[in-house]
Amino acid sequence: MGSDSIPTGNSDDSDETAPDHGARMTSDQEAVADPEPPAHGRHRLARLKRLRGPKWLRTGVVAFLIALVGTTIGLQIGGRAEVEIGPFQMQLAAQPSLTGGSQLRIPPLGAISIQSHSGPIRLVARVDGLNESETRQLIADPARIEEATDLTTGDVRSAVETLALRAVGAGLLGAVLLGAIAFRDVRRTALTGGMALVLLAGSGGIAAATLKPSSLSQPRYEGLLTNIPALIGDARSIYDNYGQYRGQLVQILTNMSKVYEAVSTLPTYQPDPNTIRVMHVSDLHNNPTAWQVIGTIGNQFQVNAVFDTGDLTDWGSAAEANLYASNIAALKVPYVFIRGNHDSADVARAVGSNPNAVVLDDTVREVAGLVVAGAGSSRFTPDKTTGDDNAGKDVEARSGEALAETVQRWNRENEKSVDVMMIHEPAAAEPLEERGPLILAGHTHERKVEALDKDTLLMIEGSTGAAGLRGLQGDTPKSFEMTVLYFTQDGTLKAYDEITVSGSGQSQVELRRVIIGERNATATVTATPSGTVSVSPSAPNTQPVIPSPAPSLSATGSPTAGR
Repeated sequence: MGSDSIPTGNSDDSDETAPDHGARMTSDQEAVADPEPPAHGRHRLARLKRLRGPKWLRTGVVAFLIALVGTTIGLQIGGRAEVEIGPFQMQLAAQPSLTGGSQLRIPPLGAISIQSHSGPIRLVARVDGLNESETRQLIADPARIEEATDLTTGDVRSAVETLALRAVGAGLLGAVLLGAIAFRDVRRTALTGGMALVLLAGSGGIAAATLKPSSLSQPRYEGLLTNIPALIGDARSIYDNYGQYRGQLVQILTNMSKVYEAVSTLPTYQPDPNTIRVMHVSDLHNNPTAWQVIGTIGNQFQVNAVFDTGDLTDWGSAAEANLYASNIAALKVPYVFIRGNHDSADVARAVGSNPNAVVLDDTVREVAGLVVAGAGSSRFTPDKTTGDDNAGKDVEARSGEALAETVQRWNRENEKSVDVMMIHEPAAAEPLEERGPLILAGHTHERKVEALDKDTLLMIEGSTGAAGLRGLQGDTPKSFEMTVLYFTQDGTLKAYDEITVSGSGQSQVELRRVIIGERNATATVTATPSGTVSVSPSAPNTQPVIPSPAPSLSATGSPTAGR
């Protein structure tokens, strides 16, 4: 039959001869496919799985890459620690990096970076806060600095150990979690964790092997800190000179007492009980010892107020201002302040938070029996990157122009005219000619008295803070300078004492008294480091002779020629 002539295939023979593509695989294929990765991870590993080579090599490559990615993610998220180092509250972080190194971030001033080590880990420290009470104790008692340094060394070691443990934990956890998600296999996840430990240990080993202590002498500055080398110069000389000055401070204040006793016997000028005594200070620039000098002289001369013509700080930051300006309250007398070009609005607010402070900004106030007008600097130039740092006198004069209008309006509308006008830059004084009898300024760090016209005297103060800590640089540090002004009850300046306290390593105090309107009425008293006091009355008066009459106004409200 036709059906018999047609060969029929045996099912068993067919199974033996026909290839079964769904059931037959090589052993290598089985190894790759078993166990099969989850659907969401299959596309990520597909290319790696198709790589040729032994199974253990392919598995190791995949585990290494997962460990690298997981460790990086873990460090970014959890590789940080909140610590206290000395008076500072800081955050330390270990961050993945191609170049290594370390960075100290000081908001809002900027950052300092050093190439401390090589390797894939970068150490970043950020200053988050300051323990004000501990900092004040260090400022008040420099003898504690050495003790604090020893404690800080321990704090740093403990902080780094804490960071290392957290970084290892965070990196390992990140790698293990990512491995578990990708493999869904305990053995391979454990392998990923082992790879992560090798990466972390290797990174730490490279950092330790390439540590460069000499990099501390070659920092790189960013932000406002860019010009800090030019600002403070050699830190070692500043530290040494500051230590010497602190050691001499007791002798300086003792000599100041001797000077005051000698001045009280001078026949040239005797202030009566009704005399208004004002201390003019300027350009303290964060020098912590300035407050002790101001407080001692203020108490001895029984001043009724302190007038500050600006540059209380260096950078104008809120951190500086809140710490440094808090000393004002201890003076116990009115403290009249205007902003300098290194003082920001934060500084003005910090000063104004003191109960005895008066902040003038194109305003007029009556303080200690005197009518005082003042305006802050028209510029804010805490560093040399500010566009108008080298601005001409026309820019500096803007605050004086605005204040001139304010003073003229006050004099027109009030019975008592302005006695004292306060500005920061001397260039702002020109618009104030004939607006009042006395202008106080600072900024230049050079004391000078100048007659702008026959009725207006400009007194430029030196730096009461000895130009700040940068003034302690070098072999001849700057002196502390301030002036005590003597006014009658009607606001007329009768005399003034120019006080100079020598810089670091000395304890000489000099006072020069000048009588307004008398050409030969001056006297100088000097107390030397040995404690010797010398008095030289009736020395030639080289200062301008200003009669300083009370200002008057014409019927139209304009200053008269006789003012």
